[in-house]
Amino acid sequence: MFRLSKGSEYAIAGLVYMASRPASYFTGIEEISRATGISRQYLAKLFRTLAARGIITSTRGRDGGFMLSKEPGAITLLHVVEAIDGPVEARCIRNADECPDSAACQLYGVLKRCAEGVTGVLSSENIAGIRLNFFCR
Repeated sequence: MFRLSKGSEYAIAGLVYMASRPASYFTGIEEISRATGISRQYLAKLFRTLAARGIITSTRGRDGGFMLSKEPGAITLLHVVEAIDGPVEARCIRNADECPDSAACQLYGVLKRCAEGVTGVLSSENIAGIRLNFFCR
């Protein structure tokens, strides 16, 4: 079963909310936290990572906050997931030093195809195409 990490889920939710705001509008972390129901501190941590990866920009000050660096349609879910969790990859159930020939391992082949499928789906979806109901909690 594939499942996004909480960090990736929350980062996507925050970006989707930001995409609903005017394009040149810096959105404060408090506003995003209230709208999404996600902890302000956790969002701040995630958004620092997203800013470091160039997905969002930030500015300090009274009118500061965060803004998408690109159009929402140009930010794929894969960009977000890899920024938060690292690359989507197949991992052998055995340690690399225990597996002398991963190329011949049938299970690794299955896991690799799964990772490729997940990567394909995440790269085909973007922030603009995601709608979330923040009020269904």
